Amino acid sequence: MAARIEWRTRGRGDDALLYVGEFGEDDNTVLRTWSADSDVLTDFLNDMTGLDTTVKGLEVDADRRDPEQWGKLVLTRLPTGEVVHVDPEPYWDGIYYWFRSKGVDPHKWRGQHRQA
Repeated sequence: MAARIEWRTRGRGDDALLYVGEFGEDDNTVLRTWSADSDVLTDFLNDMTGLDTTVKGLEVDADRRDPEQWGKLVLTRLPTGEVVHVDPEPYWDGIYYWFRSKGVDPHKWRGQHRQA
């Protein structure tokens, strides 16, 4: 699979975003990580412009480069924004935990009146 960004979870609030791509002969290497919070997930779920995927060497320790180590796969997007995988149950659990339980929506423009 091409380079991608994955949302993975180990349980409520123990989530991370991973930039996964090719390193040497392995095309499934975690190259960069972000700790999940509502701001990072909002960017990931909407436009991904806030996620810098520039990689200057490996930023992840050798023993943390397998995506499976980071928990259950929730959602995968290509850098173009295309969603290529979603697991509905952990996705909606995550949406509830990070957003709905706090009375907010993961779309940053929701509830704002935009003027034309």
